[in-house]
Amino acid sequence: MKKTKKLRILALTTIATSFLALQSAEAATYTVQKGDTLSKIASSHKVTVQDIKTWNNLKNDMIYVAQKLEISKQTTNETAKPSNPSTTTPSKPTATSHTVVKGDSLSKIAKQYNILVKEIKDWNGLATDTIYIGQVLKLSAGASVPGNETVHNNGSSGAGTSKDPTANGQAINKKTVEVANSLVGTQYLYGGNTPDGLDCSGLIYYAFNQGGLKIGRNSSEGYFDNSTQVNNPVSGDLVFFENTYKQGISHMGIYIGNNKFIHAGADGVEVSDVTYSYWSTRLVAYKRFDAIK
Repeated sequence: MKKTKKLRILALTTIATSFLALQSAEAATYTVQKGDTLSKIASSHKVTVQDIKTWNNLKNDMIYVAQKLEISKQTTNETAKPSNPSTTTPSKPTATSHTVVKGDSLSKIAKQYNILVKEIKDWNGLATDTIYIGQVLKLSAGASVPGNETVHNNGSSGAGTSKDPTANGQAINKKTVEVANSLVGTQYLYGGNTPDGLDCSGLIYYAFNQGGLKIGRNSSEGYFDNSTQVNNPVSGDLVFFENTYKQGISHMGIYIGNNKFIHAGADGVEVSDVTYSYWSTRLVAYKRFDAIK
């Protein structure tokens, strides 16, 4: 009789344990709803986008309604509590800033320092996920970045500005972007700087002169060396790329907001997106002519 009672107790304990384990497993999953994005889900569950992608073997950010996602790392009793509490990873970074290097993304940086993408954007006043090589990012709300010093891949360095253009500069930028937009579809012509044909620096020369800023004809490298880096690009600023058809600064365009820029590529003047892999891996800096800043 006693043996039967013990067996019943053991069976009930096993069922209870299994039920708790099932609840725990269910709590570690999330069902995708209409309007969800990986960034939104990561933020609400206080994890990073990269964590979710790793736990679910996702190769990109594409998700679909009703998809089941793991939103926490599965652990065992042995790994749930570290044997030595003094060796635990701090919840927040000890570093106060991070300088963006080639291959970085906000998700990667957030995972590296155990913080959220939204936190990085809030602390640095970022409206989009666009970052550029050499950009110095704050890693906490109270962090300060002395001088916003940056270092570019070509070895040059300088202090970036976080100020908006002057009123006159904004007027020039607006007109310049209008001119550049009107040139979309113009054929590519090496050395060209008129509507009959344009190359990347020729577009800059023509559009800005028509926009009211008198500048001389220069190469992408020349314009890069004679402009100031900006930490928060606005429509009308310059965007520079490296290692396209040659090593070093080799291509440029006019930023028009929302990650888009106008440039003269091999297929003529067109609008492209800086977040596309080809451009994001070659993006060097956003800059501004001194007369506009």
